[in-house]
Amino acid sequence: MHFEVQPEHFPAPDGGLIFNRIPWDSDLFGFPFYELKCSDIAADALQRILPAWLAEISRAEKCFAVASLPPADIERAKVLAGNGFYPMETLVESHLPMARFKPLIEKKFDHLRMSPAEENDLPALISIAQSSFKTDRFHLDRNIPAAGADLRYANWIRDAFKSGDRIFVLRDERARGIAGFVLTRETIPGVHDMRLAAVDKKYLKTAAGFILYQAVLEECGARGCRLATSSISINNLASLKNVERLGFVAHNAVIKFHWFHDAAHR
Repeated sequence: MHFEVQPEHFPAPDGGLIFNRIPWDSDLFGFPFYELKCSDIAADALQRILPAWLAEISRAEKCFAVASLPPADIERAKVLAGNGFYPMETLVESHLPMARFKPLIEKKFDHLRMSPAEENDLPALISIAQSSFKTDRFHLDRNIPAAGADLRYANWIRDAFKSGDRIFVLRDERARGIAGFVLTRETIPGVHDMRLAAVDKKYLKTAAGFILYQAVLEECGARGCRLATSSISINNLASLKNVERLGFVAHNAVIKFHWFHDAAHR
């Protein structure tokens, strides 16, 4: 399913607060989801306008908003916290210039093979995506139904495949199954972002996660990648350690704040 995201202003038509509706999450969870763009508005202006915007979107019986700030933006963070936003997750964006990439595991695992996803892989990809993510902000926020959070990742990988995004799978030919996958996107020519990665729960606490990352970097390098990027939750220490071992260096970070309204529980 394809959704268009259109920036909106508050107060309309050209007020200083910018937001957009998040249609895929609104559709999935059954109530409005919003993304607040607050980094480009002065903290004092945010303080003046934010309460009125929250009152406006609270006309819905239930609604949800997310805002993103760098960790050092204390003034805007104080405004968000003072209006009921709560910090849920810190994402660390890391970069790896491919000229610096050197595979750490030289041993050949003949039964593990990286290749592009195929149509008949989709049920396994959906199953892995739906069961693998537990430390992200959607699963940690108890205001969001866990089953919906699971389905969000299943929808993500399904829609990415149908949109033609590049998905690599690590095949275990000995077990005749898929050990894991990485969804990548070339954001600009030569820059490949590792958007989403997961391993089947049977391969947790094995080297499969590391092999998965290394193999997809080798694939991207062969396809002309000059820079690999990845954003990983600070709650996901295993993945952070994997990319650090492979040579990724932290580039910046962002804190995700949530705000939730439910008239039935007021």
